[in-house]
This record gives sequence, C-alpha cells and structure tokens, in this order.
Amino acid sequence: MARYFEVTLKRSYNGRTDSVIGTLKGMGLKHPGKKVFLKDTPAVRGMIYKVVDMVAVTPKDGTIPPSKRELTRQFKAKGGKAKAKPAKAQASA
Repeated sequence: MARYFEVTLKRSYNGRTDSVIGTLKGMGLKHPGKKVFLKDTPAVRGMIYKVVDMVAVTPKDGTIPPSKRELTRQFKAKGGKAKAKPAKAQASA
C-alpha cells in the first residue's frame, strides 16, 4: 500500500522568511487550517522537515483521497449535471 501524509497548517506564515513561505505554498498550504494530502517521497519529507514547527503531520496508509476537483470531474464524466438554481420569485405589481 502507498503511504501518504495528511498535512495541516497550524500557524500563519506572517514574519517568516521567503524560503519558508515558498515551501508552504509549494505544499499547497495557503492559510491556517488548510489540509492537504501529499505522497510520501523524499522531497515531501524534506519540505515537512523544514516547516515542522508550523504544521501538523499525520502519516496514513492506503490511497490518497480524491480532491473536490477530482470528484467533480468524475461526476461530470458520468453525465451528471450541476444542480439548477431555484428561480427567483417575481414581484407582482
């Protein structure tokens, strides 16, 4: 089974060096509370090691869960359509 990490940004990167900010953005962490799933590779381990004081890391086994974007693509590929918005009530004059 493939391993992956669940990484959550716990602290804001205000006042951090450009190198740390670039690492966090490269991992897909843009704001505190953001959660991403990353494959267990040496590059990802190095990025996590660099910002370990700012993130919470949980190792997991299995396959990475699909993102919302992937779920939407799968839904549309099966012929699904987006929900129609309800029509606005017209005011009678």
